[in-house]
Amino acid sequence: MSKIIDLQAESWDEGVVRHDGPVVVDFWHHMCGWCLKLNPEFERLPEAFEKVKFAKMNILDSPDNRRIAMESGVMGTPTIKVFCQGRAVGEIVGFRTFEMLLSDLREILSQKDYCLEQSTPLE
Repeated sequence: MSKIIDLQAESWDEGVVRHDGPVVVDFWHHMCGWCLKLNPEFERLPEAFEKVKFAKMNILDSPDNRRIAMESGVMGTPTIKVFCQGRAVGEIVGFRTFEMLLSDLREILSQKDYCLEQSTPLE
């Protein structure tokens, strides 16, 4: 899975909630300078994580995108959230270099299985 998908509210359930594996979502918008600086760093990540799905959601594309970001706990941009089976299991807030992103994501993803095994989703 080396492609980064453009995630919209309409594709949220299919792209994140019902996806079996981990999904890394970059919540961003075009007027955020730090988001634009992060973009080339984020775009390099899929090559390092073969079994991880990567997506970007522009929170200003629609009110529904903004609602999903807020429901996901996004308080500012850029925010990268890691989801497993639709549940947030980690986040990275603010600009990071590629090397910092690699380190942070490896740490989050190394704990994701434990997190899901030790919790019960509220339905």
